Amino acid sequence: MATLWIREYATVASAPRDTGMIDTTLQAAEEPAVNDQTVTFTTTTQSAAFNASTRFITIVGSAAFHYAVGTNPTATTGALKIPADTPWTIAVTAGDKIAAVAAS
Repeated sequence: MATLWIREYATVASAPRDTGMIDTTLQAAEEPAVNDQTVTFTTTTQSAAFNASTRFITIVGSAAFHYAVGTNPTATTGALKIPADTPWTIAVTAGDKIAAVAAS
């Protein structure tokens, strides 16, 4: 079995940086997180519903996985594949869930 770590965020912070040539802005999920969850999966497994203030999540799997997000998601091997140990941040809707299934 693999583990999916889910960190929920309410906001994304930004920090402007002047390089002298081009103004750039760094955006990052703002700590502290709203909530943390873990899901153990092999076949498609759902998380608990996201917190009411959650707008973004960062996910990391101990093994490669595919995922789906929604009110009642089912992850399939046809969904986007994320390599093991790769943080992936996405925007989500409060109250939704994420499902993961092991990559074959």
